Amino acid sequence: MRRHYVLASGMACGALLVLLLLSTPAQFKPQKEPTLLQRVAEASRLSEENADRVLQALGPAIREELAKGKEVSLPGLGRFRVVRVQEHRDLVDGRPAIIPAANRVEFIASDTLDGAANAAGAKPADTVVPFHYIPLPTQTPGQKVGNTRAPPTRVK
Repeated sequence: MRRHYVLASGMACGALLVLLLLSTPAQFKPQKEPTLLQRVAEASRLSEENADRVLQALGPAIREELAKGKEVSLPGLGRFRVVRVQEHRDLVDGRPAIIPAANRVEFIASDTLDGAANAAGAKPADTVVPFHYIPLPTQTPGQKVGNTRAPPTRVK
């Protein structure tokens, strides 16, 4: 009788072992998400080395075009252009200062890029807090209450 239990338990352990060995290759293994370089190489059917060369050359090429005063458009991404910011006043380290006029690079994102930024899974790298103007930074803003008088009931 004892022999039957040993034999049955041995067969059950053997069956579990066989099932475990057969199911191991079927388990889901998450794959790494491809890098930007790998995606560009695959989409353009280039080797990763050639795609890397293209990405390395893109920055200097855009810089040269902007130095000539041209606008650079990248399909699906947006436009780069040079804009002139006039001389203006601003605070520098809490003190008023005159900021001289200068050229700046402006990037105007395409609609598809804005859509990607506002997708459900997009996580912002930083959050910009809203501007709150305080005329006298050393004082607390007043607690003014609007007109609380009852409106006139007299009609002309």
